[in-house]
Amino acid sequence: MQLFADWHVHTGYSDGHATPEEIVAAATRRGLAEVAITDHGPRGMFIGVRDAGVYRELKEQAARLSELYPVRVLVGAEANVISLRGDIDVPAAIINELDVLIAGLHPQVWCRPWWETLTWILPNRIGKTVGWIRERMREANTTALVAAVLNNPLTFISHPGLVMVVDLDEVADACAGTGCAMEINTGHHYDRDEVVRAALCRGARLVVNSDSHFPEMVGELDIGIQLLDKYRVPPEQVLNARQADRKAVPGYLPGVADLPGRPVSSV
Repeated sequence: MQLFADWHVHTGYSDGHATPEEIVAAATRRGLAEVAITDHGPRGMFIGVRDAGVYRELKEQAARLSELYPVRVLVGAEANVISLRGDIDVPAAIINELDVLIAGLHPQVWCRPWWETLTWILPNRIGKTVGWIRERMREANTTALVAAVLNNPLTFISHPGLVMVVDLDEVADACAGTGCAMEINTGHHYDRDEVVRAALCRGARLVVNSDSHFPEMVGELDIGIQLLDKYRVPPEQVLNARQADRKAVPGYLPGVADLPGRPVSSV
């Protein structure tokens, strides 16, 4: 199995440490066919873009870079889930212009309504070091992430189970029913095996990404390939995979434009 794309990469427009061109140049060196710039949504504390209009700026840069480099440059967003109802912090008008839409749980967001920052996000931050609090938040986290999957045209969810624990079987059920994939994230240390097992059990698709914040990490996907091999996951179940003997052609990416009938949250 080969992975031809890295669809989760951050630049200096959010909390990354690279320009878009540095990311694309790194993807070229890795021999990737595609790379997606997916900076954090604007309601991420200290990690988000300044406003949603940044994604339009990135689209302009991506068009130019696609002409300069032998890599297809996509633009997406790693939206933050900002309520227990599954709302995300990227407006519908911007979503419709993106190539990739990711949603993830992060313990540093400003919620809507604001008080859920105190009643939901803050306990998760404390739970990073206090195990029993972390476990008590599992139900609320699962409710929020499942609602995000059901109510937004997501391509995939980012690092499910990292920091903010969830019921992976319940999340995988929602993903299998909507076509949203579950990410194997090679940039963080967490139990990726559980994610793969849940996806295989429930019939959800997978995707492997680096979540790179530095150019040298773009396309670092070997951990994901080893995990796919370990569980004998077929390439057709992995969004950015192909058989090793197939020609290097960019693959089909089910994203926002492919899901016109799905409801979209607005902010």
